[in-house]
Amino acid sequence: MVSQLTRVTNFSELEVKQWYRLFLKDCPEGVLGEERFVTFFCNFYKRGDLEKKKALATQIFRTFDRDGSGSVDFREFLCGMSALLRGTTAQRLRWAFNMYDLDRNGSLSREELLNVLKLMYELQLTRRFDPDDPDEIRRAESHLEMMTEQIFQALDEDRDGQLQMREFVEGFRRNPSLLRLNSVEMTT
Repeated sequence: MVSQLTRVTNFSELEVKQWYRLFLKDCPEGVLGEERFVTFFCNFYKRGDLEKKKALATQIFRTFDRDGSGSVDFREFLCGMSALLRGTTAQRLRWAFNMYDLDRNGSLSREELLNVLKLMYELQLTRRFDPDDPDEIRRAESHLEMMTEQIFQALDEDRDGQLQMREFVEGFRRNPSLLRLNSVEMTT
């Protein structure tokens, strides 16, 4: 198993073994269930709306759970971590696409992209701003709507209102400045 995971991930044999020990420490039964993941995620992010944190955690979990079994085994976990931590730009973009694809139909709508961006931004917002301030919420939502529109304008080649995996990955690779849109400060 170690040599196979070394071939399909960006981790060395030693790193695979270290990850495995850590995974078994937290998941002695060898799998990570959705409920446990969601609880861990929500506890890690102390502030913010609990239901929104659960929604984002569930979507992240589903992205790791590639076979849709309702649990993440070590292989799924390590492949996901490899893409996130050491993956190429294309691997990271494919992982992000799968996270944004809420209905798992293989394409992204504006609404899907905007919903996940809002969930992610809220977690960031709670660390920097008062999440109960209606002006800050309005500015954040306006910023995210603008961001979503810019992404679709740049990437939706066939103008069908849906982003396919190829459009998403190749579009961001051709337009790396779009990846920095979410770092733009929200101003009035």
